[in-house]
Amino acid sequence: MSKITCSYLGDLKCEAKHLQSGNLITTDAPIDHCGKGENFSPTDLLATSLGSCLLTIMSIKARSNGWELKNIYLDIEKIMTKNKERKIAQLKIDIYIPDDLSKEKIDFIKNASEDCPVTRNLSESLDIKINWHNQ
Repeated sequence: MSKITCSYLGDLKCEAKHLQSGNLITTDAPIDHCGKGENFSPTDLLATSLGSCLLTIMSIKARSNGWELKNIYLDIEKIMTKNKERKIAQLKIDIYIPDDLSKEKIDFIKNASEDCPVTRNLSESLDIKINWHNQ
């Protein structure tokens, strides 16, 4: 179980505190929605949550299979809807896999990525595109 406390700081900024660790995250409304864009927006955190979950689950699965997943990273582009309904329309994810991984390990981590709990909790109306690249 995880507990988080969120507080409004004023000027469209919020602070979230992870109670177990004491770590803080500050958010700001994005520039296109009345904010200054000085920090992650709440929807940026959703995209970040998905990205870090994908990398984490692939690493957990690799470790449980006896090897460490290293030098992998991803980029996420968040695209918002253009209408009045503020909503993430699409997340474009580019995952960059190290060249030294065997085809077997690449297939393994691609399969592992499908066990991402964040992905499982997102609405099917959110278009998530994942592209895999060798680096």
